[in-house]
Amino acid sequence: MAAPRRTQKQIAERYKGNLGYYRSLHPWRRARFWISFLAIIGGIAGIVLFQMRGREIFFNPGKISSSHARFADDCAQCHDQSLIISGTLTPSTFKAVLRDRFSQGVAFEPIDRKCEACHLKQDRRTHAFHEANVLQDRSCSACHQEHQGPGPLRLVASSNCVSCHGSAEVMQASAQRGMQLSPQAFHRHPAPPQQVVFELPRPSRGYTQTFSSFWSGHPEFQLNREQVRDPDVLRFNHQRHFAADVPLVNGKKLECNYCHRPEPDGRYYQHISFEANCQACHLLQFDPKNPELTLPHGNATAVRAFLRSLPTQYAELAVKKGVTKPNEIQAFVTKQMTQLRERVRSGEDFEQQVFFVTDPYKPQRDAPPGVRASYYGCALCHEVKPVANTAPMITKPIFVDRWMPQANFNHAKHASVKCDDCHHAIQSRNTSDILMPTKANCVTCHSPAGKVVAACITCHTYHGSPSLVAGAAAPAGKYSFKQTAVGNPP
Repeated sequence: MAAPRRTQKQIAERYKGNLGYYRSLHPWRRARFWISFLAIIGGIAGIVLFQMRGREIFFNPGKISSSHARFADDCAQCHDQSLIISGTLTPSTFKAVLRDRFSQGVAFEPIDRKCEACHLKQDRRTHAFHEANVLQDRSCSACHQEHQGPGPLRLVASSNCVSCHGSAEVMQASAQRGMQLSPQAFHRHPAPPQQVVFELPRPSRGYTQTFSSFWSGHPEFQLNREQVRDPDVLRFNHQRHFAADVPLVNGKKLECNYCHRPEPDGRYYQHISFEANCQACHLLQFDPKNPELTLPHGNATAVRAFLRSLPTQYAELAVKKGVTKPNEIQAFVTKQMTQLRERVRSGEDFEQQVFFVTDPYKPQRDAPPGVRASYYGCALCHEVKPVANTAPMITKPIFVDRWMPQANFNHAKHASVKCDDCHHAIQSRNTSDILMPTKANCVTCHSPAGKVVAACITCHTYHGSPSLVAGAAAPAGKYSFKQTAVGNPP
């Protein structure tokens, strides 16, 4: 320790004869007093004025998102103010709250309860976090972080997902828990009733494979991983419809967008129908000499009735062609029926050909190419089953609207990509081909190499709605179709 520069005697000698030094009003001592006094008075005045007229935004850590902008100045919408409003905030209570926050962190439970209450009122439904086998629900604020600036809420970071899906221990525990739950507990994202959805049974261990990113470790899509086939019985050959000898439609060669037409918002595609997508080529003509006479579609009973009333149909056709005299109409009908009988032995044989023969009328040499495909029978495209003493039963086709119901996809954002780059329809000859893209197709763009966002939230929806669970999950080993749109509910 350094020796003192002056002794006590030397210090006392300095103030000898000046014992009133500390009582004198020295300018600097007076300035310190007034500065301290004014600071205390100013602080008290500031607190009083803020309580009377201040805005809570003074303590706001940042701008709130546009999603919650309508109550940006009302902190009580999210934060708990019970201690302040009730008047129970005392120094000891304040110390206890601070101590708890420093040791336990911010308490998000009150905020979460307000999130759930607000969204229940606004959306008229409750929200449950993620899947039923999750080990512990996370706070709303852990994923949806507010006060990050104006504009929409920032996308949920994939690191939140990886914190569980990247942990083998957590995934193992989740798999074990999922095995103890009913399949119904996982059916949490019901589709609208007008949609036909293709659903696969949930794997025995659920979706608990460990991975760290979409491009690295994410499993192949279940449709491709299990090599699923389309069980629909409608016969359709994509490759044939792209062939060079297929007639032009409206002066254009057939392309994907002739049948697959986007919905108004561009996200998905409209439902395919015979009238909108097939009838332009497949007119259901049965008499090459009278191509304007066509069979009805969609009702086997109506087809049978039409065939058994051909004289009446030809008579009505004669009137449409301008024949008005009864004897001329009868002559026209007789001529057409005679020509038809030259090709078929009887009415029963003709009916049999229309329903059960894939190609009852071979193309006529003198028939123009544009109508040669019009003379095919029902069995060319449909599964037709005979029924005694009545019209055959034609299995109704199922046009699936959603093949991957757990995925969130927007075709409009992929408009610059060629359809065949992902769906490979030009090479497909079988209806059983499910022409969904593979993971490799997506990774081409959605990866660091492709420089397109590949966050988990891009494709997945996490909040289930227990109040809207629709029906039981698919039984093991079978496919489940929601067929409300085609009049055949499950």
